[in-house]
Amino acid sequence: MSKIIFIAFIVLGLVACKEHSENQQLFDRIYSLIDDGEYKMAQEYFNNHKLEIRTPLTKADSMYCIFLNEFMDMLNAEEDLTQLFKFIDTTSVENLIGYYAKTSDTEKLAYSLLLKSQKLYLMARHNDGIYYLKQSERIINKLNNTELKYYLANLKLCYSTNNLNLKAAIPLIDSVGKYVHNQRQREDLYLNKAFFFAADNKFDSAKIYISRCQPDTTNYAYLSKYAWIFADDEPEKCERFARKVLTDKPKSADTDYAKLSILKILFLRNQTAEAEEYFKNNRFFLSYPNVICYESFYNYYKKIGDYEKATKSADIVIEVKNALINWANNYKVSQNSEKYDFQLELLENQNRFQRWVIIFVCLVALITILAAVQRRRYEREMSVNRQILKESRDKIDELQALEKSTENDKEIQRLQKKILEIESRYAEIYRDGKILYEQIFLSGGNSSQWNKKDYEKFIEYYKTLNLSLITQIEDDYNGLNPRQMFYKILSVQGFDKAAIMRTMGIQEDVTFRALKSKVEGMKRKG
Repeated sequence: MSKIIFIAFIVLGLVACKEHSENQQLFDRIYSLIDDGEYKMAQEYFNNHKLEIRTPLTKADSMYCIFLNEFMDMLNAEEDLTQLFKFIDTTSVENLIGYYAKTSDTEKLAYSLLLKSQKLYLMARHNDGIYYLKQSERIINKLNNTELKYYLANLKLCYSTNNLNLKAAIPLIDSVGKYVHNQRQREDLYLNKAFFFAADNKFDSAKIYISRCQPDTTNYAYLSKYAWIFADDEPEKCERFARKVLTDKPKSADTDYAKLSILKILFLRNQTAEAEEYFKNNRFFLSYPNVICYESFYNYYKKIGDYEKATKSADIVIEVKNALINWANNYKVSQNSEKYDFQLELLENQNRFQRWVIIFVCLVALITILAAVQRRRYEREMSVNRQILKESRDKIDELQALEKSTENDKEIQRLQKKILEIESRYAEIYRDGKILYEQIFLSGGNSSQWNKKDYEKFIEYYKTLNLSLITQIEDDYNGLNPRQMFYKILSVQGFDKAAIMRTMGIQEDVTFRALKSKVEGMKRKG
């Protein structure tokens, strides 16, 4: 037993030892830059220090590198929408999700699910994306991680935009604001709020929020939104901002709003033909700016009285909006898919529970069977010993009744040696049982301090003296426990009520009557 305990402690010690990553310092630095919103610096640091990563990588480190690569790819895809085709493969993220689910790293699992959802959003697979968004939300709601909650709220905001649910977006932005903890996130918050007010044609409110942002000519999201919102007030400045975005980031989502600002400025200057030509040669990457663009055409044509073109523009706006609204209605498919997946998950949990129950029941049954086999073997062994002891003692009595002779003395010594050998082999039972027997029948002692083991030892020893009596009691009574058997032995051996109460340490008459009634109630009928 001590060996098993020793091995168990070794195993527990090994399990408790956490693997320390030699790359952890490098990874922590990259993650801290991501956490501070310094994505470009994080990517440069990661690319410049890849050669410093110790190899061969552990499984955890390998997954962490995949996570960083996926995160950086996602940022690049947002800046260069032409990378979306290269970006479509989601196998790596699936591997991340599977790994972090198995290792129960809930925070990294939530990050991976958000990453998957954002990739699907960029690929316009919004129903699938919302499914993974919901999965991540279930985990994040149980965690105390404001950064995760910030990313979650921002991604929900993206889906709200695509759903044209502008009225629901403003409160959602306020909920995002609860989780901001650095200046970069605060700037994003103001930009988002300005964008939604402008999309809802509330340009005065939009200007208030964008004016709260720090002017930054390297922040192309800021430049494009500023150009679009302030185009009526500062056309020259806004055109410069828009041209800078189009020159520096010609393939990013920010160019959509730079193009909108240029169209707005062309309409402001009544350059209708140039606006139409510009739109013809500069398509938008995303669906939602298309809606705003055609609304701008509709408003302008209506203003100048060209109702034919205004009607065509309105028809296109309705068509695009209906397409997006249909997408929103198809969200029910995602909900059903989610419910179905939750049902599968619930079923899997139930199956897992049932498997554990079956394993537990099988183990209990196996232990019970082994215990029964061991008990039967023990009983068989003890039965043989009792028979040998009885026969040896009877033979000694016969030899002692005969005339003394050297041969008889030798045989008596041999039998006594056999008895001593058996009693020594089972010393704990026979030696202790003999002491307990003599304590009761020779010394007049009592069993008030005995436990169950003591009663069992007494009975086992008593069987070597009077097996027929024990057998008779077992035949007459059904399922007596050791203490009840001891009571019955005393009563059969002629102990009266007072002697039994004294011997068994019974103080109350009612206790004795209860014991007697219990034993007699177990007598076999017939």
